[in-house]
Amino acid sequence: MSQNTTSAGWKKQSGYIWSMIGSAVGFANILSFSACAYKNGGGAFLIPYAAALILLGVPLLLLEGRVGSHWKLPLVGAFGKVLGSTGKTVGWLAVIACGTIGGFYIVLTGYSVAYTWFAATSVIPADTATFFTRDFLQISPSLFDVGSFSWPVFIATGVVAIFSWIVLTKDIKDGVEKISSIVMPLLAIIMFIFAMVVSLLPGGIDGIIRFLTPDFSKLTDITLWRDVFGQLLFSLSLGLGLIVGYSRHTNERIDVVKAMKWVAIGDFSVSFIAGCAIFGAVAHMSAITGTPFNEIITSDSTFEIGFVIFPKILQQFGAFAPIIGTIFFFSVFIAGVTGVFSIIESVAGNIEVEYATTRKQAVMVTMILHILLAMLFSTGCSSHLIDALAPMLLGTNMLFGSLMLITAFVFLCPDIGIHFKRSPIRHIVPLFLFIIFVGNLQQEFASLNAASYVRWGWFVGAIVVSMGLTYYSKKIPNKERVYVSA
Repeated sequence: MSQNTTSAGWKKQSGYIWSMIGSAVGFANILSFSACAYKNGGGAFLIPYAAALILLGVPLLLLEGRVGSHWKLPLVGAFGKVLGSTGKTVGWLAVIACGTIGGFYIVLTGYSVAYTWFAATSVIPADTATFFTRDFLQISPSLFDVGSFSWPVFIATGVVAIFSWIVLTKDIKDGVEKISSIVMPLLAIIMFIFAMVVSLLPGGIDGIIRFLTPDFSKLTDITLWRDVFGQLLFSLSLGLGLIVGYSRHTNERIDVVKAMKWVAIGDFSVSFIAGCAIFGAVAHMSAITGTPFNEIITSDSTFEIGFVIFPKILQQFGAFAPIIGTIFFFSVFIAGVTGVFSIIESVAGNIEVEYATTRKQAVMVTMILHILLAMLFSTGCSSHLIDALAPMLLGTNMLFGSLMLITAFVFLCPDIGIHFKRSPIRHIVPLFLFIIFVGNLQQEFASLNAASYVRWGWFVGAIVVSMGLTYYSKKIPNKERVYVSA
């Protein structure tokens, strides 16, 4: 077995679990889950999501956890142990995808920092949509129109980057574990209290009932099932190596199997509570304004709920709006920044191991790369660029990464595969993932446009860079590696 000599490891089982929940819980839980449920008939989305979590989510969580725990290596090194140079190239492809996601995820987390300040100072005007799109984001007309540079977005992103750098330059137990063990229970408490308060508002309980009541006619809609699996992979950060990156720091005190079950429960619980809170708040706005519930949210944008609709809802709370708004957006920040931790840890861990650097050097290089990407995602075309890349980074690439993990470590690695002899990950999971993967490709090539060329251009470039990174790492003498055989 391989062992990373630079890692101090997790101090407690609970710290590992909270950190893993922090990695999983993010915008996908607070905002995207509610948006998907709203679009797909409330409870009709909950039923297949819960089933998919049990049949697909938990086995994939366990697989990534065992890979990191067994090899004590991040994703690239683990793939290399089984598939050699080809495996390392596949691993680097996932890491580059993870880093690209991190480039805009750190910016999106910056939105929550800015809106925490906006809410506290009561500067959000009545026209919340114009304020968000024109004044804050300064959105340009099209993908290829760079537009203006949003300094408020970039400054807020800088706050996230500095905080993340301070946490991640410490050993895993003194940085990520300590912070996550504080802020994740706090997030759960805040969201629960928020959901309870919302349920007492006029119309609030009706929204929660809508959230829990399934529209069974939606279950025949293929869009719902695509959203279920997309949301599941994105929420649990599967196929990108984030879980492998955290799990390489495990030791004899950590029970990976038990931990992953708690991660799945925690991830779903936060999504469920946030859904109750969001649906209740939307129903309250519907009751106050007289607008039909189904007409409150008019687009598929995840961020319409958080940064357009919710500020409108805040206007109904009068003098309490600054307090409620500050608490809500701070909660979104907690969800976002703990996800940033896992992304930076994953990318930096691979640099640290493959290129024989110190942890601080790897984190510094990773943060610089993310800040450079953040500059791109702080321009007027950022939302168009995210929309163009998302189907690849959060869809096709995650499916490919998950299929490669199963192939390499369940079927080609007996040491790990032995733990999954009776698991659905041997038959059901790869079949489902392959069907969705093929469906995604068919949908992608059915109607090519400018955005399609952007994401496939990224894919080709990522493969070339992955091959280069693999080739250069091979030139480093084995004695300079930061892991040794044990």
